[in-house]
Amino acid sequence: MVSYATILGATLPVFLIMALGFVLRRAGGLPAAGDATIISLMVNVTYPCYILNAVMVSPALREPGNVFPPVFWGAAFVLIGLLVGWLAAPLCGLRRGSGRRTFALATSVQNYGYLPIPLMEAILPDTSWKGVVFVYTLGLELTIWSAGVMMLSGNWRQGLRQVLNPVVGSIILGVGLNFLRLDALYPAWLFRFLGMLGACAFPLGILLSGATLHDLLRQPGALADWKTPVGAIVLRLAVLPAMMLTVAYWVPMTGTLREVIAIQAAMPAAVFPIIMARRYGGHEPTAVRVLVFTTAVSFFTIPAAIAFALRVAHS
Repeated sequence: MVSYATILGATLPVFLIMALGFVLRRAGGLPAAGDATIISLMVNVTYPCYILNAVMVSPALREPGNVFPPVFWGAAFVLIGLLVGWLAAPLCGLRRGSGRRTFALATSVQNYGYLPIPLMEAILPDTSWKGVVFVYTLGLELTIWSAGVMMLSGNWRQGLRQVLNPVVGSIILGVGLNFLRLDALYPAWLFRFLGMLGACAFPLGILLSGATLHDLLRQPGALADWKTPVGAIVLRLAVLPAMMLTVAYWVPMTGTLREVIAIQAAMPAAVFPIIMARRYGGHEPTAVRVLVFTTAVSFFTIPAAIAFALRVAHS
């Protein structure tokens, strides 16, 4: 069983890197003019390299229970989150046209990559989860680009054009190569190459997350509404995690998938819904409030939440 101290020790470096990104942006050492270049590098190069390195020879993905159920649950949790968020938004004073749809999307999508994966690397010594977390991500990505975009814009075709992005492509390619079982043919230098590039993905992503939080906090009126943050905290850090852990406890699935769901359940909201709100006609200030407040509160809740979730997953 992973101890609370171990989880806390894994959490602190991640949030310290995020804080460093915040400070660097404030001091001018990480200017916003370079964000597009960093994002392009992460999405098109470093993150796909990490995914391929983790997926293409993962023994866990040779078990059907670690391939199809993660895709299903990755999609299902987002769909359930969209429904719960849509129903709960009026309790926060949000109506259609004033943030209801954006609230539903922002609370339904947890930070599923740049925050949980470094934590899992530190907490779970058995690396079998690496392949599983990315097929889980595949279901989540497909749902965001279909149901999520339709929620915001009313036009699902807009999102489907974006489905075949480098992240989704690298997951599909990695699973396909894994299925072929060509492990003996891959040279050692290939994995060193992928590993070196992939190792850059998460420090860059976490730094940029901290810088983004700095920018969001400077937006006029970003913190003016208190009902939306309270509702987001309750949903993203309590109600939806409880639903995810209930599924992990009662539904038959592999132990590895249970661990993935347990740690994903403890995560705050993701940055990406802010970009989607901006692009597809959503209410950006609502997405900002959801991200800022759930991330801030998660600094205090993540260690205890992960410790509890892993006990549920291992019970």
